[in-house]
Amino acid sequence: MVEGGMKCVKYLMFFFNFIFVISGIALATLGAVIKGYYNKYLDFLGGGVVGAPIQLIIVGVVIFFVAFLGCCGAIRESYCMTMTFAVLLALSFILELAAGIAAYMLRDDIRTTLNTNMPATMQNYGQDGYAGVTRTWDGVQMALDCCGIFNYTNWANTSYGAYGDRVPDTCCRIFSVGCGAGVAILPASEAAHTIHTAGCLYKLQEEMKHGGRRMCRRRCRRRCGLPADSGRHPGLLSQQEHQEGV
Repeated sequence: MVEGGMKCVKYLMFFFNFIFVISGIALATLGAVIKGYYNKYLDFLGGGVVGAPIQLIIVGVVIFFVAFLGCCGAIRESYCMTMTFAVLLALSFILELAAGIAAYMLRDDIRTTLNTNMPATMQNYGQDGYAGVTRTWDGVQMALDCCGIFNYTNWANTSYGAYGDRVPDTCCRIFSVGCGAGVAILPASEAAHTIHTAGCLYKLQEEMKHGGRRMCRRRCRRRCGLPADSGRHPGLLSQQEHQEGV
């Protein structure tokens, strides 16, 4: 009777540890996906915000190894391994809690960082040595159908816009070389015929809030052989598919 009860406990421990193994893999994968997603906006976000997904990866890896140790301890009925597992599991819960708090705080960090970095990088658009900044701005404006930070007139106050009162051609509704020339000083009603006049800040904040989750969902659907979810902004979807070689 006692032996049967111990076997039941052993297999229950193995089962729950196996669940932790899966959750560790899932957490590390989630962190990797989010990090890859944020890397596209690295010029706007800086290294501090991108550090949060790295924390998720680390926590996921730690949970995986701790749970794997627990599985081995349960199967081998090793008291030493089981006690080590219990201590490490407690530590992993603390790490997971810290990662959750960091993810929650990340929302305000993203907003603050975008408000700081977007105006700074805007001044470097089109300048020698800032090709990465230029690509980031072009990608965001084309993907989100936006122009500037708060609206298209922001470009008039930059070194790029000072020449010909222009906005980047990636603001245009129909892209062509030079299509943004002379538009920065036009009234919104006239400019709207040629370019997207809405700013990128709010749209990018919303995309950052939901885009990583959509990417995770899309990749999960792929793994299951289901059609990719196209719930994202179509411009961003096509851009990311091109980058991923879809």
